[in-house]
Amino acid sequence: MRLDTVKQAPAEAFLFILSFLTKHYAFDATTFMNARDMTMQTLHVKGVKVRASYVNELIEEAITISGDDGLLFKFAEAVSPNNLGILGYLMLHSRNVEEAIIKLCRYYPLIGKTLKPLFVTEKENYKLSLLIHKENEVTHLEKYSAEIHLSALLHLINKIIPQPIFPKQTTFRHTKPLHVKAYQNIFGETILFDEVENALFFDKAQLEMRTSYDNPYLLSVFEKEAEQSLGMSVHGSLKDQVLGYILIAIGELDVSLESVAHKVGIHPRTLQKKLKKEGSSFVLLLGEVRQKLVVHYLQKGLDTPTIASYLGYAEPSPFLRAFKKWYGVSPKTWLSLHVKNVG
Repeated sequence: MRLDTVKQAPAEAFLFILSFLTKHYAFDATTFMNARDMTMQTLHVKGVKVRASYVNELIEEAITISGDDGLLFKFAEAVSPNNLGILGYLMLHSRNVEEAIIKLCRYYPLIGKTLKPLFVTEKENYKLSLLIHKENEVTHLEKYSAEIHLSALLHLINKIIPQPIFPKQTTFRHTKPLHVKAYQNIFGETILFDEVENALFFDKAQLEMRTSYDNPYLLSVFEKEAEQSLGMSVHGSLKDQVLGYILIAIGELDVSLESVAHKVGIHPRTLQKKLKKEGSSFVLLLGEVRQKLVVHYLQKGLDTPTIASYLGYAEPSPFLRAFKKWYGVSPKTWLSLHVKNVG
């Protein structure tokens, strides 16, 4: 077989799986790698690839040794909106499941250009499928990639809604495995194999389910940021950009001027000067974001210490002073006056 016909995979993917298996299953990575003339040193070289068959062999050996048929699905459980950056925030603050999936498909290039999620309507069903760009063509995911990525997508959806849902139907291209129960724990009872594509199917009622963190203001800000990051739209003032980065910084629990300036790509002192020319300042913008976020958190039932932490305050007391300055009353009093709007 010619070397250039051998299917390859990014070393990063191999190392991620290897690290997970070593940490959670005490997998003997050294023996596995030595048998294939692989070293950690070469795997960490930027851009290096490994045989795709090695990834499959790694997973198969781990499943055999651990006896855990659902091992692959454990990867997906670790995925959450918060570790997907802007894309995750867009899903979190969408109005319902349908909008979250639409945002996922539109802005997926924020986290990778290899995979291509597709969302289409088929009669009474809504289908979410995944394709992959490989060797200058778009093709279907192979068995293990399909298992990992479809279960990850479903976990993402279930982490933004108040109660989990199972797809109306799930289809895979590969042959029916022996460990079907592991699949059913993730995807529900209706799973078909040897089908033409890897896909999740939902009905309209499922997609209309409201998210737990629906927030039009945050959605708008993050969407502008996503468009700018992808070069879809290069517009908006520095103030708008800073508002977006402050939101990201709050999500990362680091709302310092230095942190936000680094994200914008300019020196903190320069950022302050430019904001001043626009009639604003970092402190004013931070306060604006906090003031809008606090109402959202109160309506979701979070307590004062938690909200203070989420907004980047070291302790509750300065948060309480700021809240009284914004609304004239304490959070508890504000909530009692707006109790009808809670939920």
